Amino acid sequence: MSSISAIHPMEAYARSVPILGVMGSFVAWLLLKWLLCRPSKALGFASQPPKTEPFQTPRPQPLNDFDPETNEPKLYRPFRRGPNFITMGIRKLNWDDWIEMDSYFMRYHEVKKAELEKDLDAHVKYVNNAVTRDACFEVYEELVKYLVQRYPKIFRLEGDTLHNCLTGEQFQYPARTPTEAMATSALLVQDDLVLMIENDDGQYHLDAAAVCLPGFWRLREKFRMSLDTLHFEAGVPHYATKLQKSMNRFFKALTPERPVERNNFFIQLDDGLHWSHRMGDQNGTEVASWATANSRGLSVDEIHFRSERQTLRRLPRSGAILFTVRTYFEPIPRIVKEPFVPGRLAEAIRNWDEIVSVYKGKSHWEDILLPYLDEQDRLQRESGVCDRQEERQFPY
Repeated sequence: MSSISAIHPMEAYARSVPILGVMGSFVAWLLLKWLLCRPSKALGFASQPPKTEPFQTPRPQPLNDFDPETNEPKLYRPFRRGPNFITMGIRKLNWDDWIEMDSYFMRYHEVKKAELEKDLDAHVKYVNNAVTRDACFEVYEELVKYLVQRYPKIFRLEGDTLHNCLTGEQFQYPARTPTEAMATSALLVQDDLVLMIENDDGQYHLDAAAVCLPGFWRLREKFRMSLDTLHFEAGVPHYATKLQKSMNRFFKALTPERPVERNNFFIQLDDGLHWSHRMGDQNGTEVASWATANSRGLSVDEIHFRSERQTLRRLPRSGAILFTVRTYFEPIPRIVKEPFVPGRLAEAIRNWDEIVSVYKGKSHWEDILLPYLDEQDRLQRESGVCDRQEERQFPY
């Protein structure tokens, strides 16, 4: 008789349960690991984008010895020889150069301060919703972070107080209200500030701004307008045919890490940095335009060259698009002393088509300005100054 005892079937099953349980757990673990590691598309789920850290604006290189009183404004001369092409004209922006500061700071600051004190509501507006309020605070925060790093001799943040060592002013930081955030931001820089925010209609609208140096438009006239309406209302040349589609695509695609800049220029009939009195009454109700301009008795000494340097960037937290608009403003008799400028400017003006000419008010000043530019160009060439120097490249 065998020494091995017979085992009842139920006893054999009971003894096998622990082993089967271990094997089952192991198989389940392998299956779970396979499911977790397998691509989500194979499982029929939508692919989830990887989590990324919020974009942080790069810190600029500090200008430790920067002295605004001796730092002359840049000579932006954004006009070319040859045919006039209608484009957005954007260029990549170096983060170090986001905000420019120069010897004109105090002049601009005093004008802006006076305008804000005279009528705050005329120059600072915002739509009272969560996104726009946040965007206003974000403008102030981004500017302060930049300025204290870029210009440490001038701007200093101590606790909840921002110091402007050039003007002696002190500002609350962070700001307590969106209006305070935008008004304070306006006083920190020489630029005007405009926020374009995407609305439920899918269009970007001018939903907040601090505008003190517009020249000849009023914020109340542009407030809440969409990107397209702003350009159509202003009569921007060839907008529908050459700019509208590309500009709307650009606004949709702009990301926080890819800021850009662009330049433009106008001819102004007087020396009004904040308001051109020859274009109409600043406090009036009639929309100022070349149709209302008064050029009677105009002399070349009154004519000014008005150029804008605009930067565009998407703010990382609110998603709003921030325009900074820095105006460079000089009398024509001053800029024509620069080599090549009178000849190149005259050539650029003559290459405008009729639509651009109307938009820029050419009929009001061409009979005075163009002969003057031609004469100054002739004198430069006869003096040999153009032979001794190389012509600068756009936008200088």
